[in-house]
Parts: sequence; C-alpha cells; structure tokens
Amino acid sequence: MRIRKFKIKIDPPGVSAAALFREESLADWGRIKKGQLVNDSEYDIVLSFPDISYLAKVVSPERVRIYQTIRNQKPSSIYELAKMLDRSLSNVQRDVHELAQMGIIELKKTRKKGQKREVLCPLYKWDGFDIAV
Repeated sequence: MRIRKFKIKIDPPGVSAAALFREESLADWGRIKKGQLVNDSEYDIVLSFPDISYLAKVVSPERVRIYQTIRNQKPSSIYELAKMLDRSLSNVQRDVHELAQMGIIELKKTRKKGQKREVLCPLYKWDGFDIAV
C-alpha cells in the first residue's frame, strides 16, 4: 500500500466555481499543448470546495473512524461497518456514499455464497493521506 495524495482547493471569495474551473482548465490545456505536466498531476485526487468549512466532509472525526475501521477491520458490508462503529446504518450509509463519490473510499458490489442479493463492500486501499491545502 501507499500514501494517497489529496489536494484540497478552497475557492477564493467572490469567484464562482464555474469561472475558476474554466480558468484552471484553460491554463491546464495550455500546459498540455506545450507538453508540460498539469499542476495537479502529482495528486491522486483533487477536491475543490467553496470554503474551508467543507473540509469537515473529508476529515471529520466520524469519517476518520470510517477510514480506519474499513482499513483495519475490513467489514464485508456497510451494515457490518455501522455495527462496528456503533452508529446508525443511515448515517454510515450517507457518509460512506459521500466518501465514495469523492474517491476517498471504494464501494464494491459483492454477494456472499448462498445469498440472493448483492451488498456494497467498502474498501480503503491506502496507508494514509497526504493533504495539501
């Protein structure tokens, strides 16, 4: 395993996310045309937030417990993860799906032998974070 490198961008006040995205995309395209690497190519994931308060979506204490539990105890389903964390299933499901949308964890459909339905198995394949803000 290895350390996963994240870059978290906080949008400057008064600048729309769309305008910032357009500006950065045009700059990246210019670099690519010149054969240069894009600024964020060294990061596994780049997350962009409108303000610093959104950082809690990634590193809140409960979500850190989720990564650690997935990595260390390897639950076979979100239900099992909720039991391990002693949290409500609905709250854990919400957190897990948001973390999966951000690319921090993975969800894999699995079916245990003898079961008819599939379950989502949460996976965390990294040793840790290196976050640049």
